[in-house]
Amino acid sequence: MNEGFDRLYGLAMSDLTENLLPWWMRHGVDPRGGYYGKVLNDNRPDPSYGNFITLSARLVWTFSSAYRVLGDPEYLRHAERAYGAFVGRFYDREHGGWRRRVDAEGNPKENDKYIYGNAFAIYGLSEYHRATGDAEALRLALETAELLDRHVYDPVYGGYFENCDANWRVNPWGRGVNRNPSDEKTMNTHLHLIEAYTALLRARDVPSVRCATRRHLYTMLNKIVNRETHHFHYFQKRDWTPTTPEISFGHDIEGSWLMTETAEVLGEPEAIRAARDVCVNMARACLEEGFREDGAMITEYDPRACEYSERLSWWEQNEAVVGFLNAWELTGDAAFMDAANQCFDFINRAFVDRKDGGWFAILSDDGREVLSDSKLHDGICPYHNGRMSLEIIERWRKHS
Repeated sequence: MNEGFDRLYGLAMSDLTENLLPWWMRHGVDPRGGYYGKVLNDNRPDPSYGNFITLSARLVWTFSSAYRVLGDPEYLRHAERAYGAFVGRFYDREHGGWRRRVDAEGNPKENDKYIYGNAFAIYGLSEYHRATGDAEALRLALETAELLDRHVYDPVYGGYFENCDANWRVNPWGRGVNRNPSDEKTMNTHLHLIEAYTALLRARDVPSVRCATRRHLYTMLNKIVNRETHHFHYFQKRDWTPTTPEISFGHDIEGSWLMTETAEVLGEPEAIRAARDVCVNMARACLEEGFREDGAMITEYDPRACEYSERLSWWEQNEAVVGFLNAWELTGDAAFMDAANQCFDFINRAFVDRKDGGWFAILSDDGREVLSDSKLHDGICPYHNGRMSLEIIERWRKHS
């Protein structure tokens, strides 16, 4: 076994089982049911804050995956709690799919179909089924994918739109992760659709799911990756014309390993060949252009102004660790393994709260000032950091 890989494994097991998941099980649980929608940096919950689809679906995924990989029955109890709360509060029993937001009592608040969030519904439900064998979770995941393919897929140019009304009518004025209606398609939504369909394919390998997953992969490779720069196009028009030149290093490095994963789960030699070089090139571009000497992954870069973002997010660091580890597995290049270890060291220095436990979310560019007020809030959850450690553990086991 590689010494650097052994070290990563130790770091992952330590943070996941001694810090991250214990913090969420201690401070995230809402005694009224499910989990809080917001917990501040000093671990005080905001009981008046409602719940968001992305947070709730990601909690289903995280605890399900933790139970599947580590087998701790406490993780299963939390997976069941997260699943029950998610289905009970977010499922639209009239139109199907999943509403965007509920209030603190679990009552519907925003009923539109946020496609990014519905992707995470498929992701969490598929992993819950994989961990527990629950048939209803798989049925709901398959139903959601069918609704997306029927209502949200663009039959003219391919790809998926950003938002629908409650009844699944595409609404360009309803916000997804786009900036404005001219950004009809986004890298971010497609990135999480590909991970969702890959998880669903693992759970149920049938022709319809396999075909959709393959389509997602080639959309990413052929429409969203810029083959000249080895970065993703961030926002695009309906016909895939880019609307902005900004680079998101975190999404690039995340996509580099997610597309590899999709090709490998498909198991089709031509898909693996198509993805491999693209993904390695993206990882190398991130290493050379977005990775700092102190071990931090830069958030974004605007080539028009030649300006880097002035903040660091927890999730980009997590995806850098996995993305560089994946690139090392594909190439054997020691620079990638070194980068993965350097990034985990930066995480431990800057993002892990050594005093009160858990993780901070957003830091100043120098990593010294906490800019976010919460450790739990909407998209701030144990999905990126938990998945980082779970990916390390599973990959290490394959090599050992």
